Amino acid sequence: MKYIYLKRIIASCIISSTLLVMAPLGASAAWIGSYNEGWYYTEGYTYATGWRYINGTWYFFDDTGLMKTGWISSNGLWYYADLSGAMQKGVIQIEGKIYLFTDSGAMETGSAMINTKLYNFNEKGVCTSGEAPMPSRAFDYYGVDVRPYVPSQIVNSSDTKMNNDLPSDDANTVKTYKIQFKDDDGTSLKTKNVEEDKKVTLYEPTKSGYDFVEWNTKKNGDGTSYQYDDQITVKKDLTLYAQWNESTNTDTNNTSSDQNIPVTSIKVVSVGSKTTITLNSTLQMTRTVLPSNATTQNVTWSVEDGTGSATISSTGRLTPSKLGTVIVKATATDGSNVYGEIQITIVD
Repeated sequence: MKYIYLKRIIASCIISSTLLVMAPLGASAAWIGSYNEGWYYTEGYTYATGWRYINGTWYFFDDTGLMKTGWISSNGLWYYADLSGAMQKGVIQIEGKIYLFTDSGAMETGSAMINTKLYNFNEKGVCTSGEAPMPSRAFDYYGVDVRPYVPSQIVNSSDTKMNNDLPSDDANTVKTYKIQFKDDDGTSLKTKNVEEDKKVTLYEPTKSGYDFVEWNTKKNGDGTSYQYDDQITVKKDLTLYAQWNESTNTDTNNTSSDQNIPVTSIKVVSVGSKTTITLNSTLQMTRTVLPSNATTQNVTWSVEDGTGSATISSTGRLTPSKLGTVIVKATATDGSNVYGEIQITIVD
């Protein structure tokens, strides 16, 4: 008993010291997202990750910045968050089983005193005493709030079925996630099922009258962007939306095939019409060549360093390397020397 008590004291100290160094966030932080696509919390120009104390409540964000709900494994300990992401404390009932979470949110195992009564919790955190404490909150399989109750039958400590109970970090359990590819109007194009942490190569869709630009996590192109041949590691369900430019390579009945029509102007913009980019990200540039029936629609991408610095790929993907401003140029390849340009500001 002394050994268990000592372990609990040490664990509590570690948890407390970890949580204390997580200072509340400043006024510049903000929630972004939706209940369908998940919630993120911004800290300036970056997403919050790990534990964050926000308006009196602890939340946990994974490595991509996505707020987590349900069971959470962190630093070898288990926590539970409701559907709003709020970390739970005290006696909680989850799928009919009784658990105890410390004031720091960590799940208890072993023996614990609650209201002068001693209760036992197995290695999965489930109460195994003949009489269970009354939970303050209860959640069903989907994490929905339900009415708490004391189970008439408590899991026996020798019950082999408890190995299937959450939480579990069984290395043999393979999670599968779904990648949904959609058009920018929400129409489903393709779905792939991928095992957790496995890499998958995206693909290039086609659409009559349009040129494919990129995949994006937001319909409006204002999210994370991916090229069609990118390989990404899957850590959660993901929806990607196709981004398009209206095709300018359209034949007209009034133009003979042997007539050379030069480029007269080029307009350069970015996907989402952004003019700023953070240092540790990329930005896909696009161009509109006029007239639409110009013989050559191809351009050469280049970037001129100003106070900042960046590189650009042959497909127009801008990668910054130094804070400041740069000029992105698209030059016609028909010998007309016509080009379009735009200034992009690189921020921290």
